[in-house]
Amino acid sequence: MSWLKRKLFKKKISIAVIGIGNAGCKIGDEIIHQLKESNINVKSLAINYTDNFEPKIKHFAENFWFGSQDNPSSNSNLEDAWNEIQNKELNLKNKLEDVVFYKKGDRKSEDDLALHLIVGSGGGTGSAGTMIASNLILDITGDAPTIIYIVPEKDEASLIQYNAATALHFLGFSAKGPQSPILLFDNEKLMKILKDEKIDEILNISNNILAEILTTTILAALQESIHQEYNADLNDFFSSFTKEARGLGVIVSVDKEFETLEKAQNVRFSDIFFNELDESSSLSADVTRAKRGYLTINMPTTYQSTFETRKIVKRFEKGSIKVALNSIEEPVLTIRGVLTGIHPDYVDRFWEILEKGRDGRNEIITKEEKIRQSHIDLKH
Repeated sequence: MSWLKRKLFKKKISIAVIGIGNAGCKIGDEIIHQLKESNINVKSLAINYTDNFEPKIKHFAENFWFGSQDNPSSNSNLEDAWNEIQNKELNLKNKLEDVVFYKKGDRKSEDDLALHLIVGSGGGTGSAGTMIASNLILDITGDAPTIIYIVPEKDEASLIQYNAATALHFLGFSAKGPQSPILLFDNEKLMKILKDEKIDEILNISNNILAEILTTTILAALQESIHQEYNADLNDFFSSFTKEARGLGVIVSVDKEFETLEKAQNVRFSDIFFNELDESSSLSADVTRAKRGYLTINMPTTYQSTFETRKIVKRFEKGSIKVALNSIEEPVLTIRGVLTGIHPDYVDRFWEILEKGRDGRNEIITKEEKIRQSHIDLKH
């Protein structure tokens, strides 16, 4: 991250990180760790079934355990987890009121930005907790939180697919939900690359990568770009998480090193950018349909870099994509950012999850009906 340390950060942002469920807490813990190391003002809350999970997380300031001590296992059933959290909803709301940076009706300065992030996944706790906590934050602050959602693997159990489908629809597209911007994170291709590693090690690497990408994106947005045409700032980054960004989104990360400064100055990085997006994600999303977005591009700038940046922006003709182009004297290219507000029609992976969730739900209903019928037969 040497390219991030060359400029003073003149603006500030405060971030609340709410990790929910096992995966959400693990990833949230690493995000908090990296944000704090970069001197960003952070508040945090871990939400999980029981405190048996507590030794695995180190950086959360507060926690909320909603499960029964009589049953120490986590709850993978969404409906059961939903009911248990709702029974303690008032306690959870009190916790969230201490974590958020402002409340509904507070006067907010344009230079006093605060982002509320929820990290969740397809488990019963992760899904139900994310759904309930997001609506509570909306009620407290008047603004929908940003959701980072870890999508289930393609061969994950049908129950997990059903949980994810239910949660994603509620969070982003239901009138009963917060209609939040949702950043999808899919580690499918990473797991294929690291197939010889143990699953725990793969998940740790994945957690660290997501935390590093998100942190460097925020740090990059804090820089002041002096480029005449592409000088987006922290406010432009923040606008990618507004109500206008409702829908699905992706976190962008490109890193390339070159043998010489001259090669870095003359690279056609627009092709690298779109190829990298396709190769690094299993989402199969048409990202050029994004309504909102923020990109920071760091490289040895020349006329060529301005021309290549224009080519990228032109591909997003249907949306408002803001770019900060920063010049560095190193033979490297780094791109960080977020692309949000993508309609689910353009994200194949989203529909795969919904279809598997529907099929899984039909499977459960069929089994329940067979059990019910067998009980009726026994009575006769």
